[in-house]
Amino acid sequence: MPTSRGETILNPEQPDPSSLARERRLEEALQAFLTPHRTPLTPREEALLRRGTKLGIVGGLAVTSWGEGPTVLLVHGWNSRGTHWGAYVDALTEAGFRAVGVDAPAHGDSPGDRCHVLGYGLRLVEVARQVGPLAGVVAHSFGAGATVLALDRGLRAERVALLSGPASLAKVVERWGRGHLLPEGEIAAFLDRVERAVGEPIEELDLMRIVVGLDQPALIVHDRSDEDVPVGDGLAVAEAWPGARMLVTERYGHRRILIAREVVREVLAFLKNGRPGWATHDSTGSPTG
Repeated sequence: MPTSRGETILNPEQPDPSSLARERRLEEALQAFLTPHRTPLTPREEALLRRGTKLGIVGGLAVTSWGEGPTVLLVHGWNSRGTHWGAYVDALTEAGFRAVGVDAPAHGDSPGDRCHVLGYGLRLVEVARQVGPLAGVVAHSFGAGATVLALDRGLRAERVALLSGPASLAKVVERWGRGHLLPEGEIAAFLDRVERAVGEPIEELDLMRIVVGLDQPALIVHDRSDEDVPVGDGLAVAEAWPGARMLVTERYGHRRILIAREVVREVLAFLKNGRPGWATHDSTGSPTG
């Protein structure tokens, strides 16, 4: 209230306006962080869907299958959809694999309007139970993080290829907050809100802790020019995952890596290594037999 001298004295029974603004800012940031944008289908993607077999909603996700043979699950990233794996669908089916693409919660044709990495991971476990056994999983970005959590929660796959994936979910949240101009003093409070929305402490979702205990052969692919997830994340995951192989590319960034022919070729060769009778490759990708 104003005084006769022009001063303002806050009523202790009324909320501090700056505190209200902070709470509103954090809540708006949380809702934005959890709310993806559905990407519309392109004509090419519509044609890809027509070539596949829609399996309907499996484990809470829209699932489509292409081809016959050992099953490879394709796990897309944030604001993406299963049809963005077109280059892999063609390569896998031509090589005798069955490609199965999912739409994450609140993405593509899957139901919902909110999504977080643990929820995605748990849905992947259920999808794998129904469409498996899995010869492999190929995952990108946010989907790579979800795949690691899924492996920790019961998903089984012979081989795993992660493209442009994070090493720390806490760092993902912090980078997002800073990228969306949250004040530095509010980053910790934002991380706490994300934890509560996910329903588990971020320490329980420590990707580096998980990968140390995994025994599937892994191929970690990351581009040096990735501006969304630093290449150091991929290097850290590859170093921590026992026996993992690292492939660093130079010019594809975070998204073009999905259609890079050399990456598709290397991932396919890696998946073929798990099939008796196929040629094997050494750490440089050169045929050895």
